[in-house]
Amino acid sequence: MGNQPTRVDWALLILRLGIGATFSMHGYPKLFPSGPGGFVGLLQNLGVPGPVFFAYVVSLLEFVGGIAMILGVFVRYVGALMVIEMLVTTSRVKMPRGVSFIFAKGTGWELDFLLLIIALALVLLGAGAISLDAAVMSRRRRVA
Repeated sequence: MGNQPTRVDWALLILRLGIGATFSMHGYPKLFPSGPGGFVGLLQNLGVPGPVFFAYVVSLLEFVGGIAMILGVFVRYVGALMVIEMLVTTSRVKMPRGVSFIFAKGTGWELDFLLLIIALALVLLGAGAISLDAAVMSRRRRVA
C-alpha cells in the first residue's frame, strides 16, 4: 500500500466488513455442521429448480464470498454475485409471498435491499486501497 489510504478507502473497508460479516454469518449455518440439507428443503418448498445445486451455490457464495469481501479479494466479482442473489431473493422468494419492504410479521426485504445496494456500490467502486486486491496489484506493478 504505497500511498496513504483515503477516507474513501476506509469507507470501502467499512462497507466490505459489514456486508462480509453479514453474508458469512448467513452462510455459515447453511454449511456447518452438516451441510445445506435444511436449506435444500427450503428451496424445494419454494419451487426453486435444482435445489441441491443452488443450495450449495448460495451457501458457498454467502460464506466464502463474505470472507472474500472482508479480505478484499475479488470484490467486484463477489459483489456482482451478491447483487444477483439479493435480486432473486427479493423478487422470486419474498415479494411473491406477500412480504413487503417492512413486514409486520417479521423481517421484510429491507435487509436484502440494503445488502444489494452495498454490494452494487462495491461492484462499482472496487475494494479500495485497504484490501488484498490492492496489495496484489501494487506488487504486480512493482515487479513489472
